[in-house]
Amino acid sequence: MTRAVALLGAVVLYGLVVGLQYGTERWHLPSVLVAVPAVVALAFGPAVIVASALVAAVTRWVFTLSDPGRTGAAVGTTLVIFGIAALACFVVRRRERTAARLVSVATVAEAAQRAVLRPVPAVVGPYTIAAGYRAAARHARIGGDLYAVADTPSGLRALIGDVRGKGLDAVATAAVVLGAFHEAVLDAPSLGALAGRLDTSLRRYLTDPECFVTALLLEAGADGGVRALSCGHPAPLLLRGAAVSELPVGPGLPLGLRAPDGDGGETVPPPVARLEPGDTLLLYTDGLSEARDGSGAFYPLPARLAACAGLPPREVVDRLQREAHAFAGGTADDAAVLALAWHLGTGPTAD
Repeated sequence: MTRAVALLGAVVLYGLVVGLQYGTERWHLPSVLVAVPAVVALAFGPAVIVASALVAAVTRWVFTLSDPGRTGAAVGTTLVIFGIAALACFVVRRRERTAARLVSVATVAEAAQRAVLRPVPAVVGPYTIAAGYRAAARHARIGGDLYAVADTPSGLRALIGDVRGKGLDAVATAAVVLGAFHEAVLDAPSLGALAGRLDTSLRRYLTDPECFVTALLLEAGADGGVRALSCGHPAPLLLRGAAVSELPVGPGLPLGLRAPDGDGGETVPPPVARLEPGDTLLLYTDGLSEARDGSGAFYPLPARLAACAGLPPREVVDRLQREAHAFAGGTADDAAVLALAWHLGTGPTAD
């Protein structure tokens, strides 16, 4: 589209100059031909720029056949045409090299981001899973929010969290938590023990005493039994039919704020909730629930989740993220979403 517009602009400009030269006796603007290669440079490379400059220069000398007294002006216009063409070629080459470097950097950054925030399996046992992430930083794929899913001997275990702060420091902190989760998730005997190990790993890394991570740990068995431990994080939402409710969770302190002995305040195991076939659990960060419109109103997450009744997790995640983004007119904060749907019986397990 950009090339079509640039080419059309150059052709119209060229036709206007030629038309004025031969169609009127009052208006003669051959010097405007110097703009032709500049317009072409908006979307084309050096070869097309040089070709347009040659056409403009030849046309200017053709004009001298009917106006031989303007030979000096034709020489000056020709020099300006080729000067602009040379400058345009230089700028375009610089632009192409910069674009190539940006593509290379983006490719490396995307690979690094995928290594930190691994894609979740689409299916674990009887659970269908989908995740989504919308970073506040433009062109970024990861920020201070995080999620992870693992198939373990204790069943499906999931993590969603939100790092206090933004920028590269928040990404680095998220990477520490995710690395600790993948290392400890298979053999931690309980969600409380898992939270303790995440906290220990995070404490080894943190240098800012005010930094912490809110997190929600969830364990779901093949029989539909679910436990959740909130480390200062919002409870998951349970979509059953068209009704939405909060899943009961065990309380705990955010990661990084727990006592040095690993005690996060859990005195009893998290309560067990029983899912019914077709139920969907939504784990999310406050970038979704606290998205605001121009009037300051919050995105009505429970109501919008209820409207997703009957949709598979992938569509639920995509729809909520799309609606929240449109509702707020953009993304002011990182937003991570994880949806799990339980189907009675067992299904294929994805690593």
